[in-house]
Amino acid sequence: MRTMKRMLVIVLVCAVMLGVMPLHAFALSPYPKLEGSAAILLDMTTGDVLYELNADERHYPASTTKMMTGLLAIENLNLENDITVDAEAASTPGSGIKLREGEVMNADVMLHAMLIPSSNDCAVAIAKAVSGGVDNFAVLMNARARELGCKGTNFVNPSGLHEDDHYTTARDLSIIAMACMKNEHFREIVGNAEYTVPETNRSEARELVSSNLLLWDEQERHKIYVGNDLRYPKYEGTFGVKTGYTPQAGGCLVAACERNGTKLLCVVMESSDMGRFADAIKMFEWGFENYKTYTVLHGGYSFGNVKVRHGEVNKVEAVLLTDVAYTLPADASVEIMSAQAVLQEKLTAPVKKGDVVGTITLYEGDEPVGTYQAVAAKSVPEGGLLSYFGIEDSAAKVIRNVILAVLGVAFLAMVVYVLVMRRKTKIKKARKAAKMKAKEEEESVRRAEWERYYEGSKYRSPRDETDEEL
Repeated sequence: MRTMKRMLVIVLVCAVMLGVMPLHAFALSPYPKLEGSAAILLDMTTGDVLYELNADERHYPASTTKMMTGLLAIENLNLENDITVDAEAASTPGSGIKLREGEVMNADVMLHAMLIPSSNDCAVAIAKAVSGGVDNFAVLMNARARELGCKGTNFVNPSGLHEDDHYTTARDLSIIAMACMKNEHFREIVGNAEYTVPETNRSEARELVSSNLLLWDEQERHKIYVGNDLRYPKYEGTFGVKTGYTPQAGGCLVAACERNGTKLLCVVMESSDMGRFADAIKMFEWGFENYKTYTVLHGGYSFGNVKVRHGEVNKVEAVLLTDVAYTLPADASVEIMSAQAVLQEKLTAPVKKGDVVGTITLYEGDEPVGTYQAVAAKSVPEGGLLSYFGIEDSAAKVIRNVILAVLGVAFLAMVVYVLVMRRKTKIKKARKAAKMKAKEEEESVRRAEWERYYEGSKYRSPRDETDEEL
């Protein structure tokens, strides 16, 4: 029986290696010693957990809660609209930008104010704009958390102000943060070290500074110890995401950082106010020392051809749409990576550029670690009549041209033949006519001679004949 799919194995650097060591078997430097009670470090490219400490223990998240509030705001609000602050939002305790009852502020501006300096009053105003009330918004928060795959989370309010039943885990916070950082607008906001809130109907412009000291802080009074090194909190490559602190939660931090193409995300819970930044730096340093991200598949790479029926061509290349990056231990070789493509056996024209024509599975050794789409490299329109016999339009054009050329030569030969035959016939007729004429002339001469002879003999006398005899 004909199979509908075929297997095509593409090896990135060399043939697939047998018996390669799994990722965890490579030598890693000692894990970092943290002040926090719970932590997790992720590779943002693959989602792999590189390090974890009590990642499933429940802890109070404090203002890292606002990541979920921000995500729901982006997903549910028209950020171009304005929000009018009510008494409940204006009276929210803790950190804030001192919103006033009746103040009108653009939703996107309010979102910036909530995520950058961690404004509680903005969080409540946003929650009420989305759901009409804090309790309703908490229901939405928990539903979204479950949808993302969080298993140890219960939100009670949008700000993270302490409540005994408001808790999560380091792992769940990393899941929420990864979802948030996939949103371009969210990433843009949390990467800001400072922000200006424009003047409103109740306030002059407000100048805000991010609570995430990794983004900007080079103040002497905020120097921290990272191991034995005394340094500023600012950490090169940081591009988010959110801080949190309450006496009950301690210092919490979710941070993201990139170095040489490797992107890491860490979560710290129940550390100290400044210890959370030191903990994040320790995890980042450990992660960048021990792991490296490679481009293992390149966009446009061809994984073979797929047959096309009834098209102007009878095959189309199957290619990867975009680059694929993968993170490996720093002492591992990219040669342990391989890719396997399963392509459709046949397509029917028309085929559009970018149409999915198969799947590509990425392997680390023998373990599948990702699946991607193989797409048509170009469009294939329907072909002409001969395409139904498997003949490409280009070949059909050649065949047509050859046939036309043969017919043209045959026609020309026929014309030449007819002309030659006509000429031969004409010459033959001319020769025949000339012979007839010559014969007639000869006959005429003979007749004339005979007539002269006849006329001469008619008038002779017998005596003349006798005289002649004598």
